[in-house]
Amino acid sequence: MKKKYFHLDKIFDKYSLIAIHSNLDDFSLAFLLNKSLGANFERANESIKYKNSNFEFFNWEDLKNGINCSLISNKNYINSEIITKTDSLFSLSETKKVSLIESMSKVDYLIKIKQGLDLNFTLMILNELPQIILSYTLDDEEIKSKLNLIFD
Repeated sequence: MKKKYFHLDKIFDKYSLIAIHSNLDDFSLAFLLNKSLGANFERANESIKYKNSNFEFFNWEDLKNGINCSLISNKNYINSEIITKTDSLFSLSETKKVSLIESMSKVDYLIKIKQGLDLNFTLMILNELPQIILSYTLDDEEIKSKLNLIFD
């Protein structure tokens, strides 16, 4: 059997990333972006599975205008088994926070722009929305787990 070798340069596509800090739920943020950007983010059929957790993502693909973007949730909370203490009145469950991009654990959502959107115009609109606390671009060097962003 022949061995196959992959060059990492061919695996990674060119894309731009926008980090978003917001307290909104993922579907509320997608609705807000659809309304303010004139976008058409639609929830994907399957979520991204990583570390026993599911991360929701939304796709916006417009072949006519050459737009290909994704809205990705970066945070999820996992409830562990209920822990009961013998001297306690209540049974408590522990909640653990998991991030898709662990080096960016404070970021709530990511917008991955493959093509079709002007990065500066998009950032200007995002920063004007009162529901979004902060949005900014990310460099590829800051992200240590780039393979988590390949889900196409």
